[in-house]
Amino acid sequence: MKKYAMFLLFFAVFGGLILYRRHEIASTRAEVPEAEALPVRTVSLLPMLFEEIVSFAANVEPEETAAVVSKVPGRTVLRVYVNEGDAVKRGHKLAEVDDSLLRQQIAQAEAALGKARTYAATIGSDFKRIKALFEENVVSRQQYERMDGEFKIAGRQMEEARAALNQLRIMLGYHTLEAPVDGVVLARNVDPGDTVSQSPAFIISRQENVTVSGGVPERFYPSVRRGQKVSVALDAFPGESFEGAVARIAPVLDPATRTGKVEVLLPSGGRIRPGMFARVAIRLGERNGVALPLEAIGRLSGSGESMCFVVSSDVALLRKIVTGAEKDGYVEIVGGLDEGEEVVATRSERVRDGVRVKVTSR
Repeated sequence: MKKYAMFLLFFAVFGGLILYRRHEIASTRAEVPEAEALPVRTVSLLPMLFEEIVSFAANVEPEETAAVVSKVPGRTVLRVYVNEGDAVKRGHKLAEVDDSLLRQQIAQAEAALGKARTYAATIGSDFKRIKALFEENVVSRQQYERMDGEFKIAGRQMEEARAALNQLRIMLGYHTLEAPVDGVVLARNVDPGDTVSQSPAFIISRQENVTVSGGVPERFYPSVRRGQKVSVALDAFPGESFEGAVARIAPVLDPATRTGKVEVLLPSGGRIRPGMFARVAIRLGERNGVALPLEAIGRLSGSGESMCFVVSSDVALLRKIVTGAEKDGYVEIVGGLDEGEEVVATRSERVRDGVRVKVTSR
C-alpha cells in the first residue's frame, strides 16, 4: 500500500511538471510578437545616356627601334663611344672594331691597282702605235687585232683591281658602327675587347613618339577607326591625361581571346618613356541604357557577382544582375532586371534574401 502511494505521488509530481512546462512554452510564444516588416525605400531602372568607352592597359613602347649589327663578325671591339641612355644622331659613331687585317688587304689591293694601271698604260701606248701603223698599212691586221685584245684585257684587269679596292674600302667602313637613325641608345651589348657576333651590338629607339598596344574585345572592334582620338593615363604622371590617336588596327582577331590588337600613337613630349605603364581609353560614341544608383548594388562574397534586392509581394529577394559602365553615381544594368521592378535603394545588413519589407517611398 505504501509503495502504491509513493507511485501515485511520483506520477502526480511528474505530470505537474509536464503541465507546467507546456504552460510556460505557451506563455513564451504568446509573448513573442510576429516579426515586423522592415521599412525600405525602392527605386526602378532609370533611363540614362552612356558613353561607349573601351579601355586597356599596357606598357609604353618606342615607336621604332633599330638594331645595330656588325657586318664583320669575328672582329675585336677596340673602342665604344656611347652608353645606354645617350641621345645620338644618324651617323653618330658608336664603336670601332679591329681593321688591321683589312688595311693590309687594302694596301695590297692598291699595289695591284698601281701595277694594273702601269701595264694598261704601257699596252695603251703600244696599241696607239700599232693602230697608227695599221692605218698606214705597215703592220698586218693580225698584229693589230692581237694588240687590240691585249689592250682590252689590260683595261679589264685595271677595272677589276679598282673594283676590288673599292670593295675593301667599303668593308673598311663596316668596322665603324654608326647610328642608323636619330634616337636614344636603349641597349649596349659590347665592350672593348669583346668579339662582335651577328647579335645586335646596340639597340636604338626613336622616341619623338611612343606607342601603347592592347586588345579590344570583339564587340567593340568594328567601331574602332584609325585616327580616332584616345586619352592615355600614366602611373608616372597621376592626375594628367595625354591625347593620342589610333595608329594601327590588326586585320584579324585572336581566336583564343576574341580580341583585336590596336596600337595607339602619342607624342612623348620628352617626358613619356618606354616601359611606363599606361591606361588607354577609346571613346566610341554614346548609347541609351538603364541604370541604378551605385548604393543599390552589392557584390556576392566568393563569386564577386553583382547583386541587388528586388521587392516582390512585400518580400526582399536577392537578384543577380549584370552591370556595365558607371556614370555620375549610377551603374548601367545590362541584364538581370526588368523594367518596372522595384529595387531596394540602399544596401543594409538587415536586408537579406526572404526578409519581409514595407515600401515607405519610391
